[in-house]
Amino acid sequence: MPHPLEAKYGLTAQELLTAIDRRFRLKVALEGAVAEVHFERKLSIASREGWLKSYEDHDVDGMHDFTIVTRGGISIRVEVKTVRNGTKPKVELQKTRAAKGDPSSRYYGRNHFDVVAVCMGRFSGEWSDFRYALVRDLPTHKDHPGKLQVMNSIQDGDESKPRWFSRFQDLIDAY
Repeated sequence: MPHPLEAKYGLTAQELLTAIDRRFRLKVALEGAVAEVHFERKLSIASREGWLKSYEDHDVDGMHDFTIVTRGGISIRVEVKTVRNGTKPKVELQKTRAAKGDPSSRYYGRNHFDVVAVCMGRFSGEWSDFRYALVRDLPTHKDHPGKLQVMNSIQDGDESKPRWFSRFQDLIDAY
């Protein structure tokens, strides 16, 4: 039985995958979706293991990607990103486009989400590998004090500034 997308577009799964593979922007969008699916898997496991009370995903423009609720009832907003291509891991924290008349609207406000979860798949080759940071620890945009700096280096280790966590549980504890 064909997948609904095969029926909708009149293409085979192979043709759809080839079309994706040939288009850079489509592949970038797919990688974002892949990152979200891998992150949701982690949340599902955390819920089953009992150290996370619940979570909800949001596929809504202008909204963070997930809301999680800890065992203690604390609600945390999470934005999922993918690491940039390059020799050193870094993440770009800005929206795809700005609102007309306000170029700064492309930058995330410091209050838009609480945590950034960065999929390291492009860098490590392992799409279930993530690094996490608390927004309160991330640098501020040099020209817009209420916004986040766009490019952020990801460094491992407890002494890195800002601190990047490799385990989501450790980030929750630090929150």
